[in-house]
Amino acid sequence: MGSYQYLPVWVLLFLAAAGSVSLQNVFEGIVGGSVNLTVKLNLPANRLVQWKFKTSTLIVTGLPGGSPLYTDDYKGRCHLYENSTLRLDNLTPADEGNYTLSVTNQGNGDTETGSVMLLIYSPLTPPTLRVNVSTTNGNAYPVNDTIVSLHCDAGGQNVVNYTFYQNGVTACSQPYVTCDKDFLYFQPITMSDTGTYTCKIENPISSNTSQPLSLTVIERVSGVVLNSNASSWPLWAGKASVRLTCSALGTNVTFSWHLDGAPLPTNPRYHLMNSNSSLIISPVERTDNGSFTCTASNSVNSETSSPLTLSLGWSPDKDILCEANPTGQNVTLLCSWEGGNPSANVTLEFKNINETRHDTVSKTVLKTNVITNDSLSCRGSQYEQQSCKLLLARPIADVPNPDTSVEEGKSATMTVNLISNKRRADSPQILPTTFTWINPHNQTLSNGDTYKINSSDYSSELVIFSPKVNDSGTYQCAAENFMGKSTFVFTLRVQQGPPSPPPKPPNPLSAGAIAGIVIGSLAGVALIGTAVFFIVKSTKKKHRNRSSGNAQMTMSGVADKNQENEEYVKYADLRFKNANPGNKAPVQQVAETEYSTVKK
Repeated sequence: MGSYQYLPVWVLLFLAAAGSVSLQNVFEGIVGGSVNLTVKLNLPANRLVQWKFKTSTLIVTGLPGGSPLYTDDYKGRCHLYENSTLRLDNLTPADEGNYTLSVTNQGNGDTETGSVMLLIYSPLTPPTLRVNVSTTNGNAYPVNDTIVSLHCDAGGQNVVNYTFYQNGVTACSQPYVTCDKDFLYFQPITMSDTGTYTCKIENPISSNTSQPLSLTVIERVSGVVLNSNASSWPLWAGKASVRLTCSALGTNVTFSWHLDGAPLPTNPRYHLMNSNSSLIISPVERTDNGSFTCTASNSVNSETSSPLTLSLGWSPDKDILCEANPTGQNVTLLCSWEGGNPSANVTLEFKNINETRHDTVSKTVLKTNVITNDSLSCRGSQYEQQSCKLLLARPIADVPNPDTSVEEGKSATMTVNLISNKRRADSPQILPTTFTWINPHNQTLSNGDTYKINSSDYSSELVIFSPKVNDSGTYQCAAENFMGKSTFVFTLRVQQGPPSPPPKPPNPLSAGAIAGIVIGSLAGVALIGTAVFFIVKSTKKKHRNRSSGNAQMTMSGVADKNQENEEYVKYADLRFKNANPGNKAPVQQVAETEYSTVKK
């Protein structure tokens, strides 16, 4: 017998009736009860017996005269008899499935196997009777002449038989009513099918019946149609507007709208008119690229129209792209303008190549066929047109300030911005480029505490933080693409900055102390000047009254004239004369003192 553990009960019973499965190999058990599983096999004296669940889970191993060895999951809830019968206790729904007995003759090694199916039944709980139309307080209102189905939901219980009743009478007798296990189908339902319905479920140990469900068949709103006033397609997003109109047969019909199955969202572009039977969308956008439906309702039923999907068009989000990518000895030329609806027509032109496709065109050529200043042209056509050109040349840059001078300690910046060949009037795009910076010591630079490099496909910037004088020299920026390499040279001159100011005294004088010192100094100068005046005056008086030993005092001018912002100061030069020429005392000649102008 094969493995039947995945087949429902009714299938097994059907197979048994057809003779495909022997009922002798199907055992039934009740949750919480016990069951004896038996397979008729030859039992040699020297045998090894094993029972397995679903062919892989070992339950027990037994030898004649020895104690059976039970696995941990089955200890205490099963027993192996000498005749190889297996008793399972405390049955659970998880025990349902296929069980295999294998008997091995240890004398010659021959093994014989057999399988049985165990079905576990529980006392049935009431099923739930459901209908495929909306219900209110146990009442359903199916529409006349529609397909209606009832489902007797047993919640996964093992059920052998389902029976449907209308007003207590079997409901499957009409030719347009089909009962298929747990489903009843009205094909279609009629006005005479109004009534109270129940369903009954049965298994070998119990049965149960659902709560009643009331069906009231009603006339419906019919002929719901949704139309659009669009005269041409597609409608271009952001530019076009459209009116959707919902019509239906019936009385007192109201309308509601849905987009992709959900209620129509609030949107300032959506305008409901004519008692909600018309929807104006102005302008349409990409988000309107879904299924619109309208539902017509009255007091007895509702009907939803067939979905209407707007045919929308939009341009690609990005500009058309020109690319050239090297791969070994080849170059792949690419023109791309994706994302539009409908797809854009894109044309690639290169030398004698002219090819048009949707969204993207690529062409592979040999590198040897690409010459400096060749160009790739791409043209895209959709709602609008775009074009681009890609110049195939080594990097070109305009470096207006290759010489940089900075003070020591201040940052220095050098920048390379690639440009296309300005001689071409159409200003083509340029190839992506990699950049390498080299210092005056021929060392390749990288980001760190001293340097910061910011590079893109088309520009690069080197920042030197707090350069020293010895950082002066020639810096190089090597720019390279698959067409070649260009080197841009910069000269950096780092100048030594002004000397640092002297350190401030640890305890600077206060403003009051400084004022006191100044006042004191001025008072001292005034006293000295007064003293000199009286000394000079007294000396002149003595000179007139003395007859010998006169002293001569002359005033020496330090400066001939008073200059701007200068103070004119005179100093006294004191000399002595002997009254008696004959008694000259030897006097050491003193050199005349020289004075400088004192500037205030």
